[in-house]
Amino acid sequence: MTVPQISVRLASAAKGEFEAYAAKMGLKASELAKLLIVRERYRQRLLKSGLQTKGRGNARRATGPVREMPKVTAHLSSVAEVDEFDAYAQRCGLDRNGAGVWLIETELKERWLERAILR
Repeated sequence: MTVPQISVRLASAAKGEFEAYAAKMGLKASELAKLLIVRERYRQRLLKSGLQTKGRGNARRATGPVREMPKVTAHLSSVAEVDEFDAYAQRCGLDRNGAGVWLIETELKERWLERAILR
C-alpha cells in the first residue's frame, strides 16, 4: 500500500533551522512542510519563477560513502495529492525532493508564515 507522504532530504543545518522555525510557529516540521506543499498547489510560485532548476535538490554526494540525509516528511491526505505534487515538480524540471527542498529553503528565507501570523 502506498503511503500519502512526501519526504524531503536536506542538509542537517537546514533541517534544524526548519524544525526550529516550525516550533516557533507552534507546528511540527511535518505540519509546516504540508502547509507549504498545499500553499504551493494554489500559488505555483516555483512554476511561475521560471527558474531552470533541472537537477537541483539532489544533495547526495557523487563519490564516497553513501549516508542518509536528514529528512522532513509531510503527511498528505491522499496518494492523489502526492501524485499531483510529483507531476507539478516534473513540470518545474525537478523531482519531488528538489521541489520540496525549494519550498523549505524559500520559506526559511522569506518567512511567509511568520509574517502572516505576527503582522
